[in-house]
Amino acid sequence: MSRRTVQNFRGMRATILLGLDRNRTVLTENLSKLGLKVRAADPLDGTAAVGAALDGTDLVFFDADLAEAIAACLSGDAVRVPVVAIIGLEAPGRLLRAFEFEPAAVLHKPLRSTGIYSALFFAVNEHKRRQEVSLQIHSLETRHNGRRFVTRAIVLLMQTHGIDDDQAYRLLRRDSMVRRLTIEEHAAQLLAARSAGAMRKANEV
Repeated sequence: MSRRTVQNFRGMRATILLGLDRNRTVLTENLSKLGLKVRAADPLDGTAAVGAALDGTDLVFFDADLAEAIAACLSGDAVRVPVVAIIGLEAPGRLLRAFEFEPAAVLHKPLRSTGIYSALFFAVNEHKRRQEVSLQIHSLETRHNGRRFVTRAIVLLMQTHGIDDDQAYRLLRRDSMVRRLTIEEHAAQLLAARSAGAMRKANEV
């Protein structure tokens, strides 16, 4: 896993989903000073406004008090970027709704200059860490699932060529290298070809 952290956010595109008030002004000014390109929308203005603000964004700050209205404007997993929740009322229901956006950092109203860089830092780097972990898990799951094909392919080669499991594995590995495939990919294709061949023979009978 990469240990490199992002510390310079200049040039990033930030979206603020917050009503037009002092909090939005403070956040906009501070993000702009940090070199971010800022767009803002009032979640109560509806789907078109929220969608336009989110288009091409790298980072989202949203009003947790309006999480219900924001969710109504989105479809599925619409927010796939670092998210910062801006907390006003700490009511469990509102926090739960905001939590569904998986914020990586939080800010508290009323917003001040202090804390904004920290929230930005943690949101971006925690999101990056989550992505790396997710990729690792996906890779492990794919490899684990592929092992089933490898085992079955080894048995097939043993039966076909009258060889032991070590010889079958070496043959499988050699052929996968020749074809420039992972051993799991080659095993899956070998089994698929065997299955297709068996099906053709059955149809010919």
